[in-house]
Amino acid sequence: MKGLMKRSILCLMLAFILVIMAMPAGLAEVGGKLVIWEHTSQFEGAGKAVIEGFQKKYPNVEIDFQVKTSDQYYNLLATAIQAGEAPDLFWTNGTLTTNMAAYVDQGLLMDLTDKVDLSLFSDATLKISKVNDKYWSSPTAEVGGRAVFYNKDIFAKLGLSIPKTFDEFEAMLQTIKDAGIIPIAFSGSDPWCGLFFFEPVLAGMNIDYIKDYMAGKTVAMNDPRVVAAQQKIVDWGAKGYFGVGYTGVDGSGAILAFSKGEAAMTVDGTWNIATITKNNPDLNYGAFQIPTADGVVPFVGTPSNGFSISATTKNPEAALAFENYFASLEGQTLWIKTLDSIPSVSSIVSENPVVNDIAKFDIMLESWYNMLVAQAAEGEAPGQVWEEDQTKVWSGGLTAQQLMDELQELEKQ
Repeated sequence: MKGLMKRSILCLMLAFILVIMAMPAGLAEVGGKLVIWEHTSQFEGAGKAVIEGFQKKYPNVEIDFQVKTSDQYYNLLATAIQAGEAPDLFWTNGTLTTNMAAYVDQGLLMDLTDKVDLSLFSDATLKISKVNDKYWSSPTAEVGGRAVFYNKDIFAKLGLSIPKTFDEFEAMLQTIKDAGIIPIAFSGSDPWCGLFFFEPVLAGMNIDYIKDYMAGKTVAMNDPRVVAAQQKIVDWGAKGYFGVGYTGVDGSGAILAFSKGEAAMTVDGTWNIATITKNNPDLNYGAFQIPTADGVVPFVGTPSNGFSISATTKNPEAALAFENYFASLEGQTLWIKTLDSIPSVSSIVSENPVVNDIAKFDIMLESWYNMLVAQAAEGEAPGQVWEEDQTKVWSGGLTAQQLMDELQELEKQ
């Protein structure tokens, strides 16, 4: 009997050893702490989902996940970097703004080339992570698009349907206001919310301007077609289509107002789907794109960036393990499905009807902001000017023409 027990114990010990040996070295050995910064609460749930999946594989890694506010994010990050307290991993816009490239020039980021498997992503998506032919971040498998989210119950009550032309969309705003309902919940204090509203309005009003750029032409930031689109939103605000005090509403506040049924619509990024549903699981809502005058349905979409690794991280092994997990099919499936956003890879399939609504478009267009950054003169940072000055248009501190003239001065002449 004792011999049988001894053999059983030996078998169990051998089995345990074999399990440990079969585990990838990283799973058994990687540990320590990581500090990860995210720039907005809209990605908080997705970040937590990825972290949970990662920690199942790397249970010895402790993660301090900190979610900041988008309007202060880069200022907070700069302060942390200057104090020598940069987070191990942190979100950036990739090459959609000049921030990541500046960090590369300053030696603040780890070169991820050949250290992180980015094979899941297409070349078009990977462009957002590349500076000087090297990779400095992982993108996401998400197409960050813009859409009009609408309350189906309010539309049904007022006898409204998805507009087929730009004029129908604009006329609908007055109809909703006349019914005593705020037509659009809008953040006038967040320049990025302003961008995500402005771009589909520009596409709906003047799709030919964006097509010119996509055909290889140089386009001016102060082109009358651009100014007209920005001015259109100013005019809508003056008519009360965004409610009272919208210039003081932040991005989360606008999304919450729509989620609670306080407005018929909101125009924002597709990554807000999960937040809207979380805010109000019972909300009966859908999505559509602002159409052109002749009924073409455009979709403004861009790849979305993820995280970079600090060059000064004290735990590079764990940081790289996390970055590789984030870039994997498993990590990105968690990210996309938690966000309920539009996947850019065929191996991730959405089951959300709102995502399917958004996918009903005729043509995908380049982001105006991408044009702004791509045509910038060397050493200029028009994205920073947009961030600092765009909201002044809503409050009357700048006219639409003055803002666009200011941006054009930073472009290649």
